Order: sequence, then structure tokens, then C-alpha cells
Amino acid sequence: MLNKLGITHNRLQVIIYLIPIVFSILIIRLFYWMILRGPELQAMSDRQHQTVTILKAKRGDILDSDGGILAGTKNLYHLFIYKPQLTISSNDLVERLLSSLTPGQEASTESDLRKYLHDRLSLSSNWVSLKHYLSSEEKEKIDSQKIAGLGFEDEYVRFYPESSMAAQILGFVGQDAAGQEQGYFGIEGYLDRFLKGREGKVRTEKDGVGNPILIGNYQFLHAVEGKSINTTVDKKIQYLVENMLKEGIVRYGASAGNVIVMEVNTGKVRAMAAYPNYDPGKFSEFDKSVYKSPMTADLFEPGSIFKPLIMAAAINEKLITPETQCDICSGPITIGKYSIKTWDEKYYPLTSMTNVIVHSDNTGMVFVARKLGPGKFSDYLKKYGFGGKTGIQIQEEVAGTIRDEKEYGDIDLATNSFGQGIAVTPIQMITAINTIANNGKYISPTLVEGGTPVTRDVLGPEAISQIVQIMVTAIDTGESKWAKLVGLSVAGKTGTAQIPIEGHYDPQKTIASFIGFFPAQNPRYTMLVSLREPQTSQWGSETAAPLWFGIAKQLLL
Repeated sequence: MLNKLGITHNRLQVIIYLIPIVFSILIIRLFYWMILRGPELQAMSDRQHQTVTILKAKRGDILDSDGGILAGTKNLYHLFIYKPQLTISSNDLVERLLSSLTPGQEASTESDLRKYLHDRLSLSSNWVSLKHYLSSEEKEKIDSQKIAGLGFEDEYVRFYPESSMAAQILGFVGQDAAGQEQGYFGIEGYLDRFLKGREGKVRTEKDGVGNPILIGNYQFLHAVEGKSINTTVDKKIQYLVENMLKEGIVRYGASAGNVIVMEVNTGKVRAMAAYPNYDPGKFSEFDKSVYKSPMTADLFEPGSIFKPLIMAAAINEKLITPETQCDICSGPITIGKYSIKTWDEKYYPLTSMTNVIVHSDNTGMVFVARKLGPGKFSDYLKKYGFGGKTGIQIQEEVAGTIRDEKEYGDIDLATNSFGQGIAVTPIQMITAINTIANNGKYISPTLVEGGTPVTRDVLGPEAISQIVQIMVTAIDTGESKWAKLVGLSVAGKTGTAQIPIEGHYDPQKTIASFIGFFPAQNPRYTMLVSLREPQTSQWGSETAAPLWFGIAKQLLL
């Protein structure tokens, strides 16, 4: 009897010990399924019992300065079918659809489209996509046939009504790795998050075979249209500049070129053209090298168009005057193993600072740079905006490279003074010269209305008066005097920069440029024209200058 009681007692003890263990196991399993795996299982359940429809957001327009569309969005339609509701045969459906549809993205001919529709209808799914990007006319024709089971969703397609005009300003819309619309390059890329808006969603419950439950849970999030962007681009000026640039490239046999027209007092870019260019609506048909804007993404050595900036800085520091004589300009200047010469190997002993710009005298600019010294030289480059991005609203702008004070050797200071050995972008260059046109005040460039530009005082009124007169004299009596317009006072400078190739300069490969503003007093526009590798003449005075004056003449009409 005692043995039986002992056995029973032992069994009770085992049970007592097992109960918390069993409960612990249950709690652990519950924790695993409800906490650790809960979200995953809930998501699986939602996928089985819910359907989510994405509502596309309409992309904002990009507008010119008068409100005209440069980049817009067409409202098209996606045709689909819910097969359980179809009351006619698939063959009848295809033939009725063919009477309303035109071949397009899915198929290029009617016979191809017939085969494509049959293939789509043979899919086992109840819901089948039939055709994308239907026009309003196609949708109306299909609607008029009242075919049960057919439905439409809104679709949006980007279009560029002016074709290739302003392509490198605008950029284009493509698809990212996930198949989502994405702006690339230009304004489309830079302001993509504002232009694209926000997608909406419709979430509904469905039964076991995929049919919607009409009295089930229903959630709706409206799509939010993207914001439209008002640009500073004057379509008439942009059209003029693009056409004249293309003509100039053909006339002078250049491989490429660009033009920027900036409004002096505001920094607003009224036109910015590059050639070669492309059609943003057909971007995939063009080489990728033309997508980016060379005015903001390509670096070049500016050459002699850089000289007025250094001269103005030295005048502003009262280190020189227009009448100051150069005491090292009687011949080439030797710095270490290098010899600094003038472009035409003509030398003018004791030449004035005015004539240094008129003759585009490299030795005279070495004299000016030495007066400034590395510290002030570097400071003024930064004040002019070199070495940093301008902030213009175009994707992939680069900052360029300049030296700090401690990095300047004698040869670096010398060559930088006449625009060699320094890498800048065209937009930086025109913005810096515009500082002279704008009475010494730097103003950051803009392509989009509504922002607040960055401004700072760089040059005083006395220095501005003197450098403007020097630049006017350079146009009236210098190498480009033959191209100037009668009755128009222009402050400007020509430039011919050799292109660095594999560590040296090729004298046969040049960038010919002309930069200036007009009228010289109370100017309206600052303009830069650059031609790459012109074949008729390597000199800016014989290629870029006449093109610059030709555009200026048309802008004044």
C-alpha cells in the first residue's frame, strides 16, 4: 500500500514539474507565431484577402517664362479585362477591339496586335492587362461598344512639345530599377521629388476566388499631382540661340558648342543651349553622352576670357590702375623650366593694364597676378564662385577645381592668371563675368522662378567703372573689333584656350570663346559663346566673337 502511495506521489511530482514546462513551451510557441512571425503571417493573409491598386500621380509640368509647356504629361488609358464578366467569345472580343485600337508599343502591325491580344486573353488569370497608352479617341470607341468586363485605368506619359529644344535644361523621364518613373538629368532629375507627386492607393477585400467583397473593408488614398515648375527660360531666345549655335558650328566646323544668355540684374538664365543635343521624348535613341548639360557638368580651361576677372580684382585692391605700366612685359617670362609667352609672340615693354587686355597679353597678366599674390588671388576666385557649385537647378552640376593659397607655386599663379591650368564650368564663368556687369555684385544663376538667389559684394564701383572701360576698349580696338555691331557698346573679351590632352596641350585643339555684356552701360544681358575645335580658325576672335555679335544683334531686334 505504501509503495502504491509512493508511486502516485512521484507521478504527481512529475506532473507538477511538467506543467510549467508545457506552459513555457506553449508561451514560447505563441510568442514565435504571434510576435516574431505575426507581421509576416498578417502580410500573407492580407495578400490573400486584399488587393491593392496603385493610382498613378500626374507629373507636374515644366513651363517657360511665359507659361508655355516645355515638358508636360498626357492623360492616356490602360485597357484591362475581368474575364468572368465577359459575355462574348475571345475571338469576337479581339476583332471588336481591333476596330478601335491602333498598333503601338505592344505590337507594330494589326496582325501582331491580333496575336498579342489572343495571347493575353489565353492567360489563366481572371484579370488581364490588354493594352497600355490608349488615346481618348480609342477609349471612346471601345466605351461606345459597351463590352462587359472591359475597364480602364488612367496612365500618364511625359511629352516634350518642342522636341529637342532645351533638352539639356529639361532632362527626361525614364524608369528606375524597380520600374518606377524617375526624372534624370536637367530639371527633371534635380526637381524630381517635386514634379513626381505622390501615388494613391485603393485597398479592397476579396473572397477566396479573387472577387471583390462589396461590403468588405475599403481604404482609399488620393493620388497627389506633382508640382509644376515655372522656369526662367524665354522660349523665343532659346529657339534663336539653338538655331544660331547650330549654324555657327556648321559654319566654323566645330565639333561642339554652347551658349548661355543670362539676365544681368537677376541672374536668370534666359537661354542655355548646347550642340549636339537630343530629343528627351526619344532619349533612348541617342548616345548617353549628350544627356548631361555641358554648361554645368563639363569643365574647361577658360583661357583669355578669364583675364578681366583677375584684372578687376587687382584694380579693386588698388594694386594697379588702367594706366599702370608692366615692367616685365618686354619678352617671355621664365619660371623654372617654363617660358611664358604671348599668344602671338609680340611684346610691348611698359604696356598699360588697359593694353594688357586689349592685346590679351599673357606676360602682363603674370605681372597682375604677382601684384595680387596667392592669398588674394585665391580669395577672389572663391568670391567669383569658382571651386563650388552655383546651385543652378540642373542635376549633375560639378564644382570645378581651384587651388588654396598654400597650393600655389609661381608657375600655377602665372598660368592661372590667363585662364590656363584652372578648370571651370561655363555656368561658373558667365556668373563670374556677370558680377562685373551687375556693378560688382555676385548673383547666383537660376533656371527656376521663385527662389532667393545668393548674392555678395565682390567689386567696388570704382573698380567696376575702370574694368568696364577696359573691356569696352578691348572690343573697340582689339582682335574682334571687325565683328562688333555699329551703335552697340559692348564690354567683352575673346579667348582661345588649348585643350589639355594626356598631360600636355595640343596647339591644334582649342576652345574658342567670347564673353561679354551689353549694352556696356546699364547692361541687360551677359552672354557666353564657346566653340570646341573650330576648323576654319582656332581663334575666338574669328569664330566665337562673330557668332556672339550675331546673336546679340537678334536679341536687340
